Amino acid sequence: MGSNSDKRLEVLDHDVLVMLAAAHEPVDLPDEVTSRMRNNVMQSIRAEQAAENPGFSTVRVSEDEGWIEALPGGHVKVLKGDITVPNSLLSYLIRLEPGFAMEGHAHLFDEETLMIEGDLSLGDLKLSAGDFHFAAAGVVHGDVYTVQGCLAYMRGALPV
Repeated sequence: MGSNSDKRLEVLDHDVLVMLAAAHEPVDLPDEVTSRMRNNVMQSIRAEQAAENPGFSTVRVSEDEGWIEALPGGHVKVLKGDITVPNSLLSYLIRLEPGFAMEGHAHLFDEETLMIEGDLSLGDLKLSAGDFHFAAAGVVHGDVYTVQGCLAYMRGALPV
């Protein structure tokens, strides 16, 4: 069949899981519970990857796994760092849907942005594919928005 992790997932037969799921009422989880669950899953994935490739880490942009909706229309995929540590230094990708907008803000760390595709505006500053932007720690940049949507590499803290 598969690895040990595959076998852990096969504890109950599919038809038993379907019956159990049908017998339960849906539950609205608080955002902090959803966030904690997502973070636990991401930590488990990172631990497995580290065990398989000690000293190396590879994250594929093309894989749908690992993207977290941080804000409506705004997704992040952590490449390096621990998202469970508030205000920590991270390397991550952002994927913003067309029309995404948020207020300007400051960061605790220097922030580096390398545009991969699309457009991104920070106040009056307009960035496009291939552009690099640096913002020093504590500096507030203008409102963030995108017309077409974008994909960018960033190094810094997630906006709070």
